[in-house]
Amino acid sequence: MVDLDWDSIRQQYIKEMPIFLRVKEEALFIINQALNETNIKIYSIPTRVKDVNSFISKSKRKDYKNPLEDVKDIVGLRIVCLFLSDIDLISDIVRSSFDIISSDNKIDGSDATLFGYLSVHFIAKFKDECSGPRYSSLKDSHFEIQVRTLTMDAWANISHYLDYKSDVDIPRDLKRDFYALSGLFYVADTHFELFYNAREKATQLLEKHELKPSLEINYDSLRAFLGKRFPDREHAEPNEISKLVEELINNGYKTIGKLEKALEASAEAFLDYEMKAHGEKYFADVGLVRVSLSHYDKNYKKISST
Repeated sequence: MVDLDWDSIRQQYIKEMPIFLRVKEEALFIINQALNETNIKIYSIPTRVKDVNSFISKSKRKDYKNPLEDVKDIVGLRIVCLFLSDIDLISDIVRSSFDIISSDNKIDGSDATLFGYLSVHFIAKFKDECSGPRYSSLKDSHFEIQVRTLTMDAWANISHYLDYKSDVDIPRDLKRDFYALSGLFYVADTHFELFYNAREKATQLLEKHELKPSLEINYDSLRAFLGKRFPDREHAEPNEISKLVEELINNGYKTIGKLEKALEASAEAFLDYEMKAHGEKYFADVGLVRVSLSHYDKNYKKISST
């Protein structure tokens, strides 16, 4: 082990902590800005700066000669997404947002039994175009970015809690169960992706083709129906559409055809009510359906919002 003045290194690390915190905040800002320009659903982006004890421990374990330069993951960001296919997209965004010093894909070709440790790791720094006083003290700082799915993150957290860092750490009589659990998470991640792709394909077909009257009402079919029938109306948020699905089914409107018949029959009454009550086009698509059905069907009841 290298003989270093660890007290001095500790004090220097504490002194530079404000810089590490700024690096974390700036890196998070940049990646958030880039991701917000896409349609990728991000679950979370946790960040951290190693505490001094963790920094010292890693430096000693790795026998670093110059810890403040050799430890590249003092600052860390983890981008947690929902689907496997998002990992490559996010990785491309990371590469375009920062200068990449190194990358390590721990997913492709990895042993499935180590599922909890899977992710794509980047060591990065700010691009040269990030200049001026704001970046003068941050330019040479390195930080780590990990990209993984929510399922990978969940299993990694469980594995970390169990303190198993590698395969040899696991007691022999527990390995079978550990591998089985790891496999379940792997299968879940794979099937979430399959389900997502199937749902996207089905949704595209609903939006592209005419909806049959016999089509059952569910979230996807109702969303497509509202978009087609009321293209000039404001479209409600997903949770409001979901509430309307439950409301319609509870009131006996289980097919698109039955709903469409009711809306056609009440169209004139709805427009008359909207103009008298508000003097202009006022209701979003979900509100339009509710008001229309309240005129058409005296027994129609709105479900509780609680």
